[in-house]
Amino acid sequence: MIGSLIEASTPLTYTGYLFAFVAATAACLGAAWRARSVPSPETRQALTWFFSGSAVWAGAYVGFLLVGSAFEKHLFYQLSLIVGFGTVFAWLWFCSAYSGRGLHRNRRVQQFAFAVYVIVTALKVTNPLHGLYYGLEPAGGAFGLVVTHETLYWVVMAVAYALSAAGYLMIFEFLL
Repeated sequence: MIGSLIEASTPLTYTGYLFAFVAATAACLGAAWRARSVPSPETRQALTWFFSGSAVWAGAYVGFLLVGSAFEKHLFYQLSLIVGFGTVFAWLWFCSAYSGRGLHRNRRVQQFAFAVYVIVTALKVTNPLHGLYYGLEPAGGAFGLVVTHETLYWVVMAVAYALSAAGYLMIFEFLL
């Protein structure tokens, strides 16, 4: 009985996910367009990159949901992982610029951020070789394949959330 309920709700759940990611893509594109009117050049540029990256991230999930083959799903999911991690650095750039800090202008900080981004991206794109980042499992129903997250995913996710929290702390301190 429960199995038949899950199968019956799958198209509705799938449609909900698809709608949510299409709406997120549109909202982020609108926010990126709106960010162009921010008076501070550094803040404007950071916000524009942040919202544009978020739109590409959400759009990649739309692609992931719409394509059928495992290879195409891998490509869209990797795009979402790569661009999604990049938005963390756009967020930090925005937080530094908005709070009046100069971290986003510091050459050593930029080089360190670039190195972290390149290393993490290399781990993501080599996932088909090592399988330590994610996997795609057959799910049946409307979804076809679903993502399973492995150890490296959770490590990188923890780093991304820690960096994002540092941005919130910059903003919080500035507003105090």
